[in-house]
Order: sequence, then C-alpha cells, then structure tokens
Amino acid sequence: MSSDRDEGRFTERISLEDVLGVFDRVKGPVVTSSDVADRLDCSGETARRKLRELAETGRVESRKTAGRVVWWRTDAETATTEIDPDDSFWDADPVSGDDVVEESDVDDLLYGEVDS
Repeated sequence: MSSDRDEGRFTERISLEDVLGVFDRVKGPVVTSSDVADRLDCSGETARRKLRELAETGRVESRKTAGRVVWWRTDAETATTEIDPDDSFWDADPVSGDDVVEESDVDDLLYGEVDS
C-alpha cells in the first residue's frame, strides 16, 4: 500500500522525491510505473499518480510507446541522461490495447536492439 493509517487519517509514505530517486536507480533513460511500483513497494496506481503529479510540476515528461507509458526527468540539474528523439526506441511499432506485451519485449525495447 502507498499510505499508512494515522489516527483515522491516511498519511502518504511515498514522496515525490522517492519517485524521482527511482530515475537514478533504473538503468536507461526512461522508467515505467512498474519500475516505480517495484522499487518503492507500492501499487501501480500509486506509482502512476505520483508520476502524473511530477509531470504537472514539469519535473518529468512521458510518452506512450509500444503499449506502455515511459517517463523521463526534465529537470536538467538532476537528470542523469538525455532523451535522444532520434533513438531507434521511438521507431518501435505501437501495439493496441488488446495486444499482450511481455516484460522481456519492453526490456528489449529499452535496453536492446529494436527491430524496424
């Protein structure tokens, strides 16, 4: 869970800074909400909500590709990598919502060769 009960109120235990820290620990220029959820032991919905909050403040941006949403940092002083718009990653064929995308396929797109 992403929050703890404190005298009848829920207190957030995942901060935006915690989410930004995941960008430093994941190999590659982008992260997914699954990366955030796995590393912070929270639900996928909490990870997506926190990433959207960061996007609203301009600290991250996102793009849907290969049926997944990928996120990258935009704050230059703390970003560890640059996004290359000419990277072959962006040439991957999109999938529909009905297609099954295996985690290994996503890993191949993020870290390996992309078939064009």
